Amino acid sequence: MTILEIQDEKTKLFDAKTDITEKAKAEGRALTDTEMGTLHANLRRLKELDLEMETEKLRADEGSEVRSFGNVHYAKPREKFSLMKTIRSRVEGQGFSDVAKDVFTIGRQEFRKSGVNSAGDIVIPSYYERADILAGTAAAGQEIVSEDKKSILPPLVDKLVFSQAGATFMPGLVGNVSIPSYSGTAVAWATEVGPAADGAGAHSEVNFSPLRLTAYIDVSKLFLAQDGVGAERLLLDNIATAVARQLEKTILGPATLVANTQPSGIGYKLNVANGGGVAELSVAGGTVTWGAMVGLESSIDASNALQGNLAYITNAVGRGLLKTVDKGTANDTGDYLMSEDNMINGYPCLVTNSIVSTYGAGGAGNMVVFGNWADLMIGQWGGYDITVDPYSLASTNQVRIVINSYFDAKGLRGSTGANATLDQYAISFAALSITA
Repeated sequence: MTILEIQDEKTKLFDAKTDITEKAKAEGRALTDTEMGTLHANLRRLKELDLEMETEKLRADEGSEVRSFGNVHYAKPREKFSLMKTIRSRVEGQGFSDVAKDVFTIGRQEFRKSGVNSAGDIVIPSYYERADILAGTAAAGQEIVSEDKKSILPPLVDKLVFSQAGATFMPGLVGNVSIPSYSGTAVAWATEVGPAADGAGAHSEVNFSPLRLTAYIDVSKLFLAQDGVGAERLLLDNIATAVARQLEKTILGPATLVANTQPSGIGYKLNVANGGGVAELSVAGGTVTWGAMVGLESSIDASNALQGNLAYITNAVGRGLLKTVDKGTANDTGDYLMSEDNMINGYPCLVTNSIVSTYGAGGAGNMVVFGNWADLMIGQWGGYDITVDPYSLASTNQVRIVINSYFDAKGLRGSTGANATLDQYAISFAALSITA
């Protein structure tokens, strides 16, 4: 066991002791024989772990630089953590390295703190003190890299179109989270001695809870055999991108809320199957107009939400359509709905192909959504739980890497409606469907 693994087991034993004694105290009774037996067994195990801890400290090389995680001190491993090497060890049935075990221990502690159980082969925390992985010989390159506290996987926000739009991203959440929402205070005129009206606005809250988001990537065993920094970074980048794309597809998608499974998409009410059925505004029919675009902004402004991080988001097809529609009804101005610098009426228009082309009554439209993206909150619990499956694609010499993570997303100003009319992004966002 590594020092971090030993400390982690000690923490669990202390927690179990506290649970037993606090329960007896709350019930106003003495400990039962079974509880006493458990406490004595835990104390014996704690003494064994103390001896193991001293042994591991003695095994550490003299002069090793000491690192800390919380109140745990351990020798800095000479070997840097490599996800490629760790996956290869799992595929080949070998044991994990000590540095990998330490990373997993930190990752599991983070998941436990967030209230989520991890069950994968590889558990990566949100952040870890590590160095960049360098190619080179055993005695050159790897040992001279300064370490920094950063994420093992590339930061998720860097992969999301929402980061460009200015959405609110909150990692490291613990348990269910409630964000207060307030409709505002009303003010009214009155005569000199007239009574003041009750101006209190409505208080509510937006509830967030960890929902499992899973994605996977398939890699060849030949790729996993690579030791270069380029292959390692490509694998890490692909994992972060897979999670980001799945998250984008959900938030910008047409699906309804599924309790305890996934949040609804912003485009939910545009889908005819979900009680929306907004007719596609067709370029051919001349109905994609400047007025329709400005109408999205007016809808947000009518709710006093035209502030903050304002932007449009659509997909590549939507961008192409908007760049070919003239603002004038006679198509004679030479000025198009989207300018050459990807602006619409002074607001940026961002593009992601996570938006599908299945919107509107005809099921072939492309969503264009406008809103205050600061009112979109994306919460994350824990890090990344990874399972390596070397069997499902064995016939094609590939390995499937399954990533589990926990997120939730909603509009911070609350939702309106219920069931078939539910809109979790009301007030701050407005959307329409366009097609050729």
